[in-house]
Amino acid sequence: MPGRTGAVLAARLPTDATADGAGGTPEDFLTDLRRFYFDTAISTGPATLPSLLAFAAPERILYGSDFPMLPEDWGTGFDTALDEYPHGEPGRLHAVDRGNAELLIPRLGRHP
Repeated sequence: MPGRTGAVLAARLPTDATADGAGGTPEDFLTDLRRFYFDTAISTGPATLPSLLAFAAPERILYGSDFPMLPEDWGTGFDTALDEYPHGEPGRLHAVDRGNAELLIPRLGRHP
């Protein structure tokens, strides 16, 4: 089952709000939403990061910083929260920090 936040959101939307406009169930809508890519910019707080990780497919989460719009000390705090979060699976933090972006845009993984 998707994260509680996603389930609450889907239950509040009309069933004809699916991405293709063809209607469907709240579960169909959640499946469509989980296909989006999500970033961690300003999303590593104690309420937001667990919700993001519970809702989004792990391979669809990418590092984000909102630099230069976010003050540097705020960005550092969000980075620290992401680094210190218990990600569970080995390699999950690397996937969010870089690995998922390299899969999405393979040239990012090439080294000169």
